[in-house]
Amino acid sequence: MIGAIRIRGRWVSLELLERLSKRSQGLETPSRQELVKEFCRATGWRDAKGRLSVSSASVALRRLEALGKVKLPPMAPRIKGPCSRRLFDDGEPLPELPKLRTQVGRISGLRMRLVRDHLDPAHRIWNRLVAREHPLRRSPLVGAQLRYLVECDQGILGAFGFGPAAHHMECRDQWIGWNAAARLQNRPKVLGLSRFLIRPGLGRIPNLASQCYGLVLRQAPRDWLERYGVKPVLVETYVDRLNHQGRSLSASNWRRVGESKGRGRDDRQKQKNKSIKDVWLYELEPKARAQLQERHAEILAPRSVFAPMLAADWVEEEMSGVDMGDERLNRRARSVLSGRWARPASSFYRSFDNKAQGRGAYELVENPRAEINLASLLAPHQLQTARRMAAEKVVLLAQDTTALSYSTLKETQGLGPLGEEHGQGLFLHSLQAFRLDGIILGTAWAETWARPEHSDTTHRNQQSIDQKESGRWLRALQVAAERARQMPQTKIIVCGDRESDIYELYDQTTAAPENLYVLIRSQHDRRLSDATQLRETLAAEPLGGTIEVHVPRRQGRPARKAILEIRWKKVRIEPPAVALKKSWPALEVYAVWAREVGAPGQTEPIDWLVLSTWPVETFKMACRLVKWYALRWGIEVWHGVLKAVCGVEKRQMKSAKALERALAFDMIVSSRVLLLNRLGKEHPDLQAELFYSPEELAVLDIKKRDRKIPQCYKTDIAPCQHPYGDAGGVLGAYSRRSSRPQNTGGRLADFANPCLV
Repeated sequence: MIGAIRIRGRWVSLELLERLSKRSQGLETPSRQELVKEFCRATGWRDAKGRLSVSSASVALRRLEALGKVKLPPMAPRIKGPCSRRLFDDGEPLPELPKLRTQVGRISGLRMRLVRDHLDPAHRIWNRLVAREHPLRRSPLVGAQLRYLVECDQGILGAFGFGPAAHHMECRDQWIGWNAAARLQNRPKVLGLSRFLIRPGLGRIPNLASQCYGLVLRQAPRDWLERYGVKPVLVETYVDRLNHQGRSLSASNWRRVGESKGRGRDDRQKQKNKSIKDVWLYELEPKARAQLQERHAEILAPRSVFAPMLAADWVEEEMSGVDMGDERLNRRARSVLSGRWARPASSFYRSFDNKAQGRGAYELVENPRAEINLASLLAPHQLQTARRMAAEKVVLLAQDTTALSYSTLKETQGLGPLGEEHGQGLFLHSLQAFRLDGIILGTAWAETWARPEHSDTTHRNQQSIDQKESGRWLRALQVAAERARQMPQTKIIVCGDRESDIYELYDQTTAAPENLYVLIRSQHDRRLSDATQLRETLAAEPLGGTIEVHVPRRQGRPARKAILEIRWKKVRIEPPAVALKKSWPALEVYAVWAREVGAPGQTEPIDWLVLSTWPVETFKMACRLVKWYALRWGIEVWHGVLKAVCGVEKRQMKSAKALERALAFDMIVSSRVLLLNRLGKEHPDLQAELFYSPEELAVLDIKKRDRKIPQCYKTDIAPCQHPYGDAGGVLGAYSRRSSRPQNTGGRLADFANPCLV
């Protein structure tokens, strides 16, 4: 770029630097901070959340100052505070330790005394107690505070200290269901219990800690509201597991949700210098999680999948609003998607018309900019998917994981093992949206990761969900919840296979929007609140009815008719008896059991037990849930298109980041391929002009009239011909054929094959 200099991966205009230098030498010189913010706004220097990257820009400007390219006012000196932030100890003797009988059940006059301010005589007593007798000694309390002395008729028993909640806590945020925006808005509603002291020497008094928790948690919310104008709905605290087990918290109905990362409040050093602590939460109100998730949600404008295209090319519409930080990169992203759509079966380089386009595509996927990633490349497609979802009454969101093998790429950085004797590669977890007729609406969300070489699986039951790969199921559900708030007129069902049968997923639905439901195939024979097992209880239920379903041919087995017995019941499942979830409450779900009777020999009978939050009161509704679960197979078909048609596992790139970026384009292409394929079968009378451009129709018309075309043009993936297509799932959700004539020109059925060249 002429008249510019490159700094920290960005081009900065010399004219802008000259203007900033002149402003810093004028009569009314703005502060350095103001000039840095002006620099950020002029260059678009923002982070992934759209905020001004003042810190990063300051570093860049200091380097430019050292090069003599800009002159700014000097940095303001840092003034050290007049006194230490640590708790002071005035040296006065501690209050006399009260003498209590160690076997007493109730302590007379037990109460909480609020420390009003630093002039309150109790303030010095509180400091003295905590500084001398609490394990943290004189470590300071930070920010807004409430302090209490625990008193009884005989004297002072201990102390409490409350403060603001932690800025980031992964296990807490995942349990609440927070994204960045919801956390920023609602974090003041979370109260942090940072100090709790029962004076040593009192002996073991039964239930003393539980009584203190009960008293202080009834009083603290009122005092916090009166002092700071915010009513807390949740309290968090941390327990050092080396010294305490948290038994009193468990007895007081607190919930352990995970553990800290061991970094502490001041994490600027980015190093683990603190001990790891258990994270405990207490809900001050029954719907605390729902309140903490509340925030303004922009209602999406619905746009039906059958609506005519607004742009001449579907790529322009699908990638509308893509933001790579530079308009040239935005245009490059659209051209890469166009190339992959034109030649989905070709290699990445041969997808483009000439060397310049191929080189530009590789420059995009290997660009050092952090803002170019899987999420940003898929963002416009996900928005269009959400708009298509908003046009439906009921949408099924199928989530699943697939392994992407890159075992031949020995030098590629960032890959991980896929399992025993399975080589190396990446894992892809996605959320695919489907209509109830099986038509795909697009990718609602996706993430990739590489598994570490060594993982601790011996203590899985002691780990929280954010420490396991299983956390992906919850992250997908939270994305679905966010979308559900944007389309209150649409009922969303999140569907998963047996691997997603985890207790935390059902627990998350207790705070989900009213139009969000889950539908999970059961893997575990769960314990119920009446001391029975799930399958035992359903087997004892009277038969609700039977249905006959068509099972398509699959893996060399012929198609057949199957008779399924249907039973259902509303049950209350207990949490697993493991360390982390022992204190969690039981949950109510609806169980539907579809079991095949009279299956032919050598054939595995159908046996589906699904759990759902969708109410099931009738036989018709139970059958409907079974049919909805059959639609989950659509994501398996999508995986097949991604690998067999788009060839994502054949990429040859130097880093996992480049593979992820290339994968984003193939994911959009795969959704489009499957969409057009299903539309041609489910709605054959639609006008082909709704989905194909004139150029595409011309090519398809030639293919239709002349079957003797070069092999490179043949990429038919009709479900009963493609190896991944004849897997329509039980109930034949993907095996139906139209009996209507197929020779009417201009209909979508005449061009059922969407892969052009």
